[in-house]
Amino acid sequence: MMMKPNTVLWAVGLVMSSQAMAQSNVSLYGSLDLGLLSISNTSSGVGYLPKASSPGGGSVQLKDGGIGNSNWGLKGEEDLGGGLKALFQLQGNLKANSGESGGPNSSGGTSVFNQMATVGLGGEFGDIRIGRQVSPLYYALASSDARGARYFGSALTALVGLNSASGLYLGNNSNPAFGTIYNDNAVVYNAPTWNNLSLSAAYAFGNTPGSQQANSQQTLAALYSANGLKLSAFYYNGYGNSAPAAAVLLGSAAKAEAAGFTANANTNRLASLGGMYTRGAYTVSASWMGARNPVQLNHLVGGADSLDLWSVGAAWRVAPLANLSAGYYRIKDNTHAGNTSTQFALGLDYFLSRRTTLYVEAAQVNNKGANMNTSPVYASPVAANKSVSAWMAGLRHSF
Repeated sequence: MMMKPNTVLWAVGLVMSSQAMAQSNVSLYGSLDLGLLSISNTSSGVGYLPKASSPGGGSVQLKDGGIGNSNWGLKGEEDLGGGLKALFQLQGNLKANSGESGGPNSSGGTSVFNQMATVGLGGEFGDIRIGRQVSPLYYALASSDARGARYFGSALTALVGLNSASGLYLGNNSNPAFGTIYNDNAVVYNAPTWNNLSLSAAYAFGNTPGSQQANSQQTLAALYSANGLKLSAFYYNGYGNSAPAAAVLLGSAAKAEAAGFTANANTNRLASLGGMYTRGAYTVSASWMGARNPVQLNHLVGGADSLDLWSVGAAWRVAPLANLSAGYYRIKDNTHAGNTSTQFALGLDYFLSRRTTLYVEAAQVNNKGANMNTSPVYASPVAANKSVSAWMAGLRHSF
């Protein structure tokens, strides 16, 4: 029987891909995370902009991402000989409740691989990767948070609150007001671990014609891990940010105030120190983050150019398959006296298997000040100067 042309092409492609995979190690992986979310305060405004926010009332919804957003990816390596390896990784969010690709971390539009698209080389020297990738500061952030920098009530949601307090944060993660979770156009070097110390450095090109500095970002991060103790530190510096784009949405007065945010202006700096210690079933953590606008333009449309974030946390392995964690996060506005945001979160994870987790979590946030609109839920903006309570129960499965 004669095979159809499409069948022949499919068969040839299968053989070729099988041969390619035989020469290298390629893995398909991902996670699906869905839960029922109840939140008392939502924003009917634009993104995370405090001055464009307005109370939208409470909401009960099926939400993607109680621990982390659903995602999928491909990663692999090829042995090049002499201890040298070629590396690649592609990873993107998907909305499990609708099946759409992309998510809140998309660099623009609906990006398929909005989290990572990297290629690199690894060996005894460590590894160097180029492309869009997770910023080294995120790993430092997560290593000093008993809540694990998850998408509900954690150091990550507090970092988003830190950015929204600037008054000009649209929700992007490539060059926001303070720090970044993801870097476009980045070169990242991870040094080999030495005496339990890991160092990483990143440089993100601004890709701006006529200026090497414009819209560029630099990050240094250090992690120490030994005998249950983890210590972390990072320093982030950036030029240009989303302020002008945000100002367009806030009217002519805001445009004038944001005029100083040129692509070459050093308007984005974030530093952190943190630690976490685990002994037996118990874990404690603490951290500090300082967010600054180095050029002090005071063009923040009612927001702040100097903020501090302090956090403490604890976790207890109440049973072999159950972990209880709590975190307290406080943002202080150094520009406007009395403007603060406090967030308390509590959660229980039950491990059905190594890959499947049931979770239930709750959080309370008190926002005080016209530029304070911290949300306990990642990618769920709330109205400014309003308290927020939320709970979520869900299931996460990784493959």
